[in-house]
Parts: sequence; C-alpha cells; structure tokens
Amino acid sequence: MALSDDQLLEKPVVVVGAPRSGTTILGRILEPHPMLHSAFEPRLVWRYGNDGKSDMLRPEDARPEVVRYIRATLAKQVRNAGKTRLLEKMPSNALRLGFVDRVFSDCKYIHIMRNGIDSVLSIRSYWIKSAHGIKGVEPGRLGQRLREVGVRRLPLYATEALRRFIPGPGKKLIGRNVWGPRIPGIRGLMKELDLLEVCCLQWRMCVESACLYGRALPGDRYLEIRLEDLSPKLLADVLAFAKLDDDPAVWEKFNRDFDPSLAGARKSSATPQEIETILRWIEPTMAWLGYE
Repeated sequence: MALSDDQLLEKPVVVVGAPRSGTTILGRILEPHPMLHSAFEPRLVWRYGNDGKSDMLRPEDARPEVVRYIRATLAKQVRNAGKTRLLEKMPSNALRLGFVDRVFSDCKYIHIMRNGIDSVLSIRSYWIKSAHGIKGVEPGRLGQRLREVGVRRLPLYATEALRRFIPGPGKKLIGRNVWGPRIPGIRGLMKELDLLEVCCLQWRMCVESACLYGRALPGDRYLEIRLEDLSPKLLADVLAFAKLDDDPAVWEKFNRDFDPSLAGARKSSATPQEIETILRWIEPTMAWLGYE
C-alpha cells in the first residue's frame, strides 16, 4: 500500500545552521541512509506564498495554503525517490524555526554550528564566487530553482535572475545579487556596511534565532552539535536522536568525505583587521555559545 503524504512526512530530519557551518557536510553524510530522501536546499519551495518577504518568516506566515503546498511538494519528492522519510537541509530555515514548526510539527531539528570567525570568512568567500553568474553554482541547481519557482512565480524572481547574470555595469542600476539567507533589510545593509559585516549579521542572526527557538523545544526535538566536534561518537548520537538505524553507507560517507581539519582552516589566512571586524560584530554571540 502506498504511503500517504502525512506518513512520508512523519518526523522529518531538518538540518539547520548558519551558512558555511557544516549543514552541507552533515546533510551529505546522512543522505545515503536508505530511508531518507534529501531535499537539498529547496529555497523557493519554502518561500511559496511569501515571496516578497525576507527569509525570517513568522509562524503566522504559515497559512493553510502555504503549509499544504510545502508539504505536498516535499512529500512528492520523497515518494518519487522511493524513500520513506524526509531529510531537509536549508540554512535559511535557521531564521524561521517557528514557521517550519507549523509545516512539520514533529520534525527533528539538528542545529550544527561552527566557530563564527571561520563561518563568516567562508560566507564572504561564497558571496564573492557564487552570487553572480553560474561559476560556483552546483550542477543542476539552476534547473532545480526553475522547477521550484514555476511559471506563475517567475516574474517575482526576474530581478533576482537579472542581478545574477547581468554584466558588471548593469549592476549599478539594479543592485548586487544576494547570497545566502535573506535577513530582514539585507539590501539596505549592503549599501551601508562592508560585505564582511553583512556576513557577520547573517551568521549571528541565523545562530541566535535557531538557538532561541530550539532550546525551548523538548529535548527529543532539538539537538545542537558543533562541526569542530563531529566524530564517530557524535554521528552515532545524531543517528540515535533522529531515530535512524545504523547504516554502512552513512559511515562510509563519513569516513570518506569528512575532514575535521577544514572546520578551522579559514581564520589562519585572515588579516588581523578582518578578525577585529568580525569580533566587533559577533563576539558576544561567540561567548554566549561558549566559543573562545
């Protein structure tokens, strides 16, 4: 008997975190599990019905038609993949756990964090190499975005597409493209602040929002981990928390692809001035999280 949408979306595993904090590597490690279908960053699916807003959506933005659309779209993906459970990885969801809760009221949140200095420097690197053109864009990602947006919503994202592909001189007229989570007022911030400072705010708002909401949830629904601490024991804890059986494919992926030395590799090449700027914006949050 075919599983219903509700059955396919029971206890989905939702990986959240600031961009460049380990969400991708954790998602890739869990992806081979035979139960899971990985919905890899379906950004425009989550924005359905709220296209004109920032990514910091509120619970009241999860109107019935919005919830129906997101659930139906993701359940269809799970069904078409022949799997029985959803794995969702979307850094922007760190800004809106209350909204996500309206869509998946029984989901399992795994919040992965990384030292803010390394994460911010990596965010800036991706702004520079991935916000314009198709260089740095993963294969198939543009096709995925077109499928997500559909014909009816295409005019809403025409300007965003122009910002990505228009040559340099034209950017002065329509503005730079945004990379990563659309925190409230990000276009104004891009005009007033240095790019590194904008990246600091993206990291800080994602981490703080996810922690504040997640830490108020029952312990069986929210788990915090650090990229720097990822190990076989911690991965076993993640699998147990997510109610996933051990599977050789997961461990093979972990052993083959995870390099713990990369977690702290960015700050070694930063200038003292860059470190000073970053700490001016994020040091209180770093201390709150227990990072030195």
